[in-house]
Amino acid sequence: MSEHTIYSVKGESEELKAAVASARTTFKFFWRELSWESRRIVKCLDLAAVKLSFTLDPDDPQIPAVENMWVGNVEFDGQTITGVLMNEPRWATSLQASDTVSLPFEALNDWMYVRNGHVYGGFTVDALRAGMSEDARDEHDRAWGLDFGTPGLVEVVPAPDDQQPWLLSRNLDSAEDRQTLATLEHTEHPMALNMREKVEEGLQEHPHVIHDYDPAGWLMLHREVLAGNYPVVAALLRHGADPLAPNVHGQTSLALASAAGWPRIVDLLQRSDPEYHGQVPSRGFPLWPIGFALMALGLGWLYYLVIHPLQETWGGRSVEIARSWDFLGAVMVLGYGIVSGTGPWYFRLRMRTPQWGGSRVLDLIALLIGAVIAFTLHDQLQHYVIGFHNSTR
Repeated sequence: MSEHTIYSVKGESEELKAAVASARTTFKFFWRELSWESRRIVKCLDLAAVKLSFTLDPDDPQIPAVENMWVGNVEFDGQTITGVLMNEPRWATSLQASDTVSLPFEALNDWMYVRNGHVYGGFTVDALRAGMSEDARDEHDRAWGLDFGTPGLVEVVPAPDDQQPWLLSRNLDSAEDRQTLATLEHTEHPMALNMREKVEEGLQEHPHVIHDYDPAGWLMLHREVLAGNYPVVAALLRHGADPLAPNVHGQTSLALASAAGWPRIVDLLQRSDPEYHGQVPSRGFPLWPIGFALMALGLGWLYYLVIHPLQETWGGRSVEIARSWDFLGAVMVLGYGIVSGTGPWYFRLRMRTPQWGGSRVLDLIALLIGAVIAFTLHDQLQHYVIGFHNSTR
């Protein structure tokens, strides 16, 4: 885009303010498209970018309060937009093209993506084009080399080949706009429908992706909720994903869905959507038999470490207490058995606790409690045996 003419205006009209508000309202459709573009082996989009407002020096009367610039390679975490600056700044001299920038979502000024030369989004661009003469608008469109459509009307998602385009007025202020937006919020992305079976197969073959956090501290459920991918979210929930588990920012999936504006996913997460049919039974071997076996092993080990020495002591025979590490091993085995044999409560609870390095806080607390119990049990047994022998001499 740095090769194209950049059109701007002084000040900010009511039309531009309304266009910015519309861009923020519909940004979720942009992010949903990018979530699927990242999965495509052969990319479909010619361009995907957001326009962000960069605050300038408020004490300099020679420059505007903000400079709006396009940013590509967009990433979004529900709060912050990050990307690469596509234009050489005019006033923001501390930045240059190709710099990586991050701004809060509130700095979003516009968004657009281009598919087969046709523009989707571009609300402020449409406001600027609508205020141009026909000759100036033609020059603008030739400079970009893109099809921006009819001034005053904006598309946010491509319509199926056999349907008329979903057109919105720039300000989203009519009953027809509200109806169209509601329809789009309940219309799945074509890739989400086409990949349903593959998603189910993937979750069955790799169940760890359901509960494992990525390096940024997000679950797969968080990512899919933010992107509005209803079929994937439904599949994750059926396979046991926890809607109450927070991401690194402390946001649950329900909070993300509400903030992004996906009402159908909000209903799904609240279990009020009729398409939710409960969890898919696991094909693997159930964990509870292993848990009960570990509990039996742990209890037997503790019997040998504690009860047997006590019986020998009460019988007047000398006995040597096992090492404290043996007590720790027995307690750990018993603890693992209890966790594994009594249902998924522990695993759901641990995912709601913060992560320290590669471990969960709850795991570290459980290990600490187990160590305290084991070493205390060892020391108390040793003191008792020694005291008993001393008292009988």
